[in-house]
Amino acid sequence: MISRRRLLFSAAAAPLVLAGCKVRTINYFPVTPATVRFVNVMYPAVGLDGLHQDTVVWTDLGFEGAADYVEFDNNLTTFGVRVTGTATDLGTAEQTLAGEQPYSLIAWGRLGAPGVLLAPDARSGGNGSALVRVIHVGLAAVAVDVYVTAPDDNLDDFGPNFGGVGSGQTTIGLRLSPGTYRVRGAISGSKIVIYDSGTVELLENTSINLLFYTLQSASLLQCMVLPVSGSGSGAVVATNQVSALKVVNAAIDAGTIDGFVDGTKFVDDIPYAVATAYLFQATGAHTLTFEATSTAGAAIASLQRTLESTSDISVLVVGFPGAVQAIAFADDNIVPLAGECRVRFVNASSDNAAYDVYVGDTKQVSALAARTASEYVTLVPATYTFTFRDPVSGATVLTLADQAIGEGRVATFYAAGAVGQLSSIASTDR
Repeated sequence: MISRRRLLFSAAAAPLVLAGCKVRTINYFPVTPATVRFVNVMYPAVGLDGLHQDTVVWTDLGFEGAADYVEFDNNLTTFGVRVTGTATDLGTAEQTLAGEQPYSLIAWGRLGAPGVLLAPDARSGGNGSALVRVIHVGLAAVAVDVYVTAPDDNLDDFGPNFGGVGSGQTTIGLRLSPGTYRVRGAISGSKIVIYDSGTVELLENTSINLLFYTLQSASLLQCMVLPVSGSGSGAVVATNQVSALKVVNAAIDAGTIDGFVDGTKFVDDIPYAVATAYLFQATGAHTLTFEATSTAGAAIASLQRTLESTSDISVLVVGFPGAVQAIAFADDNIVPLAGECRVRFVNASSDNAAYDVYVGDTKQVSALAARTASEYVTLVPATYTFTFRDPVSGATVLTLADQAIGEGRVATFYAAGAVGQLSSIASTDR
């Protein structure tokens, strides 16, 4: 629960009283403090402190939390953000605060690559309408076109309400009639939806910020609805109704395959030893089935899977004919830190052989079992040779040479097939 706090500042001088009467000179100006609230969308989840100058104002604010507004004097002011219990600022923001102006101090990005934004909030001004504005703080995220429409409207029939909003940008406010809406974010210049709010209620005489940020997905965004009011308790996460799914065909002797979600084809003609790009699907419980393209209508593997919000999933189709499996792996595509990249290895063999995995001459994974994935390994950007080796004899059974991995990339490398006939699959996930 977020508690309301108020920071008080002493006036420059006490009011002068003569004969019981307050005297105001011609240069008297009433105090009109600004108000600032603290918002934490920095991932991975950790408690943060918000500071004014060197004084802690907001303590241990959790991830996706929004604290109450606090009053501050109208002067040049520095705000800082720290991990709770530490003494080093992750970042700061400096601004001269305007009188009677609300602001949001937003901690965003990720630990190791933090961002701090102090954004003035737009007030509704009445008129019976709802004022909507977009703030995009997705780390290494694409620019988005944002649509605020009736829930059942087809995006093909509309242009965006907010076009080409890039990371670190805020928009002006847009007035809309009160009612039930749906917020969708599409990759800018396309209709490819990477954020879908479901239904959102806009109330009259209110102002909200739609705050877009990133989690572990390579493409998908999350959104927090931040009302411009005195209370942080009104902030809610409008959970993204989109998940990302890719398919990896390691089903030996199955040929090309097609994929279906709840009976509807979503991908076709995937060759053996190929990984698709991510394809976007609605969240929730689904049945995933796969068929050999040559024998349409006959499923070779199926999987019951709940597709979670703002998540990336790789589905490995693997096995010999008559014993094909579909196995889902959760992908962690969080942005690597500066000067880093990350790799993962999957033993996608159709038999039961386990393998050691080497990066150059260094063993990184021991006895990786068939149809399992390793943990992610952090590397410096470079060109690498990866080898899968027999854990007993040390003999190399598969070599992936000249694998160039750039800064900020996340990749998965698969060993597919069976003993004596292994093939490699390289998948760039971010």
